[in-house]
Amino acid sequence: MSAKVACVSNLFGVTLLLSVAHRKMQTTLKMKRMTIVLKVVTLTLLTSSCTAMVQMQKTYPPEAELPADSANFIFTNFYDYTVPESIEDKHEGAYAVAVRGYIDGLGEVILKDKGTSFMIIDTLRKGYSVISMQYPEFADTVRALCARYGADMFIALDSINLWTDWDVTVEENDEGGSVLVKDFYLFANSYMTLFTSEGEVIDRCAGEKSSYVKSNYTVFGLLGGMSIMRAREAVRSLSHDAAKDCMGKYYPFTETVPVMIYSGGPFKEISRQIIAGHPEEALEPLRKLTQSSDTNIAWKAEHNLSVVNEMLENMRIAEEIINSH
Repeated sequence: MSAKVACVSNLFGVTLLLSVAHRKMQTTLKMKRMTIVLKVVTLTLLTSSCTAMVQMQKTYPPEAELPADSANFIFTNFYDYTVPESIEDKHEGAYAVAVRGYIDGLGEVILKDKGTSFMIIDTLRKGYSVISMQYPEFADTVRALCARYGADMFIALDSINLWTDWDVTVEENDEGGSVLVKDFYLFANSYMTLFTSEGEVIDRCAGEKSSYVKSNYTVFGLLGGMSIMRAREAVRSLSHDAAKDCMGKYYPFTETVPVMIYSGGPFKEISRQIIAGHPEEALEPLRKLTQSSDTNIAWKAEHNLSVVNEMLENMRIAEEIINSH
């Protein structure tokens, strides 16, 4: 009996020791995993804190050329949105906003050239249609208006079409259930014709734009539509962008590209010069750092130097393009 008790006691003791050892091992492993995670997080923070983003600009030549004498532009909207029965009276205000947005977009592009002028002749010219504008007699209208206002180029807004659409999606709510969501979209199509002062057609441009506007929860997708008048700011923005696209092809185009540079340690002051728009100031310091005995510093300097050289080359190309136009 005593032997059995002793055996049971020993077995209990061994089990207890194994249990304690297992718990210690689990705790040690958890601590190791936490240490590894902390090291990774710390390394990520250190890496991100030692870099910065610089906005690099790239300039491209125009996609198309305007005639040599094209300094004075005039604009007229020939689309009478008060006539079509498909346009409700309550939506006419949105069409007026679209015309205004189109004018603003044209002016933003054309007036970048200090030697040009842009005049608005009429924002709602009645008595014309898309069909009548195709007749040969319409060239006489263009010539007469250009002669009256001393214009070289004539921009006619042929038509505008605004409408909304929607689709229904299923989303998960905060309680883990499913709800129907109705997403509304706005569409704005505009059509423009560019003439010379002699009534010759230079270009016909279609500006087709759309954007997401809002979402509403719905039951079985039964929620009503969205009013165009309530989306006037979105209408103006889409029309504005369409005009910029149509006229922008005749002017140099500049895009901004974000590029990473190293900014910690010996690169702190150098990176400030680059970000401030003075990459030429960083050339000599970076060249010296590429010769560093510290290989980590040397290759980071090489990277920053390549960025600076590209920025300076882009600036040179941009100057050439702008001077030639």
